[in-house]
Amino acid sequence: MKQTKKERTQKDILIAAKSIILDKGHESLTVRSLAEVTGYSYTSLYYYFKDMNTLLWILRLEMIEDMISALSSISMTKKDPVEELQESFLSYTDYFFEHPNIFRFFYFIPFVEPEGDARYQNLEKRFYGMWQNSFIRLVQDGTVQPDDIPIIAKTIIYSIQGMIMLSFSSNGSMNMATIKDELTKLIHFLIHRK
Repeated sequence: MKQTKKERTQKDILIAAKSIILDKGHESLTVRSLAEVTGYSYTSLYYYFKDMNTLLWILRLEMIEDMISALSSISMTKKDPVEELQESFLSYTDYFFEHPNIFRFFYFIPFVEPEGDARYQNLEKRFYGMWQNSFIRLVQDGTVQPDDIPIIAKTIIYSIQGMIMLSFSSNGSMNMATIKDELTKLIHFLIHRK
């Protein structure tokens, strides 16, 4: 299906916005900075996006999609499902250390989810699906109960995000090695092998 000129321009604007975030951080992303990078007048940008919140929302979805694609391309198959799970979450952690401005963009600014927009929920399902096979194997061997999977996964993810936040804030002694060590301990604590 051929894109319209408006769709192509929206894509170009999103690429420019992504570039600004990756290079300079989300604080540098303004309508004026986008206008400067794209060559469009800042008022004409509103023809392509209703407002800055709309642009940020769509950009967030695209960047989550990028993250899922990057993480999905990594082979994490291990003989031991606990090691496989650990590898998945370590890759998630590595991604944000390689792209700290993406982490800050995702978690340091508020997003306004448009009413009735299910795209985020769909991406979230795909995101959680990345380590679902590891959990299924742990259910099959009796290590984890199916009802416990969501709380275990969220506990791990929220812990990772908190540790990354501490690391990026420069207010603690968290670094990549410490986070990996803490993550390993957490996973082994949450998943008791018989």
